[in-house]
Amino acid sequence: MARNRSLATVVSLSALLTMTALLSSSVLAATSQCIKDEVTTRPKIGLVLGGGGARGFAHIGVLQKLEEMRIPYDYIAGTSMGSIVGALLAVGMESDELEQVVRDADWDKLFKDKTARENVPFRRKADDDLGLFGPKLGIGKNSSLLPKGMVSGQKIVFMFESVTSQRMETSNFDHLAIPYRAIATDIVSGKMVIIGDGELSMAMRASMSVPGVFDPVRRENAMLVDGGLVRNLPVDVAKDMGADVVIAIDVGTKLADADELSNVLGIIYQMSGLLTVKNTNAQIQAMGENDILISPAIGNLISSAEFSKLDVALPLGYAAAESVQAQLEKYSLPEAEYKAWRQQIKNCIKGPPRVDFVRLDNNSRFSDEVILNFITVQAGNELDLDQLDQDLRQIYGLGFIRQARYSIVEEGDRQGVQITVFQDERGKQFIETGLDLSFSGRGTDFNIRGGYLNTGLDDRGAEFRALVQFGESPGLLADYYKPLDDGLKYNFRPGISIFSRPMLIFDGNGDALAELRLDEVGASVTLGREFGRHAAVYAGITRYAGKMDITVGNPNLTPFNFQGSEIFLEFQFDRLDDRYLPRKGMYSNLKYSTSLESLGADTSFNQLEFSLFGTHTFGLHNFMLGGQYNISLDDNTPIYAWYTGGGFLNMSGFEPNSLVGPNFGQLMTGYRYQVAKSGFLPGYVGATLEYGNVTLNRSDLFRNGRLNGSAYLAYRSPIGPVYLGIGWSKERSAIYFIRIGSIFGPRSLGRR
Repeated sequence: MARNRSLATVVSLSALLTMTALLSSSVLAATSQCIKDEVTTRPKIGLVLGGGGARGFAHIGVLQKLEEMRIPYDYIAGTSMGSIVGALLAVGMESDELEQVVRDADWDKLFKDKTARENVPFRRKADDDLGLFGPKLGIGKNSSLLPKGMVSGQKIVFMFESVTSQRMETSNFDHLAIPYRAIATDIVSGKMVIIGDGELSMAMRASMSVPGVFDPVRRENAMLVDGGLVRNLPVDVAKDMGADVVIAIDVGTKLADADELSNVLGIIYQMSGLLTVKNTNAQIQAMGENDILISPAIGNLISSAEFSKLDVALPLGYAAAESVQAQLEKYSLPEAEYKAWRQQIKNCIKGPPRVDFVRLDNNSRFSDEVILNFITVQAGNELDLDQLDQDLRQIYGLGFIRQARYSIVEEGDRQGVQITVFQDERGKQFIETGLDLSFSGRGTDFNIRGGYLNTGLDDRGAEFRALVQFGESPGLLADYYKPLDDGLKYNFRPGISIFSRPMLIFDGNGDALAELRLDEVGASVTLGREFGRHAAVYAGITRYAGKMDITVGNPNLTPFNFQGSEIFLEFQFDRLDDRYLPRKGMYSNLKYSTSLESLGADTSFNQLEFSLFGTHTFGLHNFMLGGQYNISLDDNTPIYAWYTGGGFLNMSGFEPNSLVGPNFGQLMTGYRYQVAKSGFLPGYVGATLEYGNVTLNRSDLFRNGRLNGSAYLAYRSPIGPVYLGIGWSKERSAIYFIRIGSIFGPRSLGRR
């Protein structure tokens, strides 16, 4: 367990101490009870906001009508989306501010915790180089095979906290601008949990935690999930808070008809809906004659997951409130009284908190010193949310962290920021998987990978990986990754590999003449220096030995054994957002290697490799541009060090590894159109135009280049990225292919 550590700056100047004392009263006002006049001349009104996912946006339309009619409310109780809307009302927001928060939120991204790839460390980007896109399964003691939910809430909790903490902060929900309760379900006992204290953002998060989608929220001995399972419309909770009358807004999901229950998924949703509807109906039946129920006519117009339909929801909510206007009028206040009520709420809002100290509560695999390197928020200033967001993203992006979040905490008369980091609940040891499948009428190339990854070797994040591959290019790889400093800038990486891969020889008509097989065992030591999350420089030495053999055919080549030893220097720049279906960013690699007989190599030779790929998306249209220039600087480069081309995006008109030579170069441009965002149809349709060659003389690479290209469909499937298409060239017949796996990086576990 990592230690708690304060970053508070000790200020010794007497003038500043005097100023701090003068400000302490205002800080206390921001964090203590919100004083309001006692309600005695009218009924105390409880606002009850039901759950329903995106259907809950209709709450805002109802609120617009209530504000027009000058109807106050003294207590708020909410479930799921109702708890989110209710919490924002409780810190003093009005309907127009609520609407703006919803419009500004990118709901698709909020429900995806994954850090943007361009902002993760190079060690995690290396997972893509190895094509390890399968799920990582936790193993070992105190580990979970899979997460308890698809989403931990990393982004959505930050949004909740950043919105609420900028207005007021208290751990007692009775002391908010309007007293508030969030409803959750203890998934262990099945009981209702009424949340009235603690972190407001986590109360919101707990109430909306749909089982299987979001991780449960741990609170004391309970594991909290969506409150809709037990109380989707918490009328009784509002009355227990002190409400004389209740205005309840029901936006719950409509039960499906018999003809809509056509598949297993529909039946599962119906079972969940039955629980929600049953407890909602019980609450409605218990409402008194002076209570008012508002039920927007949402029907099937908005599902619980359609967060883009705010403009549909608002008028539905407004119309529903308008339909009960006659009942609501008896609770309407004169304009002066309503303004006075709103002013009391505004008086409770204190604005952004001042940061008197910063504290770390670190429960991750990394030491406090490592995490502190990524915290740049300083004590003594107002909270800078943009900077804090960047800090948390950097911490979360380290990998295998379930959540990195912040909260505003109180220490006497001081306010501070506590940053809490949680370890991935799957533990520190993982099973990894990946798959490559390339099929065409001229052959099949199939490789499946499985590996073991231990991420807990020290508190700087040292890792050991062992990976085995079976198929056309079998192999074994093991490496040790050791960060050398708390800033994780320098690293040391020794490794070994054993691999075998085919090299196909074709004639000019596309007919296979022979197949060679390269078998090799090697070891390497690499020193690395990373520059932020975008660039890195590596230097190292590789020692290897192997055998080149003929497996099919009879080319003019005698099988032979070889020894090699190379020193290399490599620069990488990687800001691609995705290595499989990239939408934006750039990738570049420059590597110089020299083989030296003095280090034990059979032959001395020098090679230079350069690649560049960039892509950008405009709406549904994606454009790609790239090229490779891999050359041997000497005429005596042995065949085991030759380059290979062929395959999708690597001279697509030719089979994988069918172009073999000491020099390889190509230029590529491509276009891709997004035809579907989800479902079982291909997500993209695209085409490429490529020009290049493999030659003995590097001066002939583009002078005698071959024009080729592809047309394809692409889709991100549950088993990995899938590409179906046709490769063509001017001089050969078309190649029809299916490709599953990475389109960048090597397919073998060896050096090439």
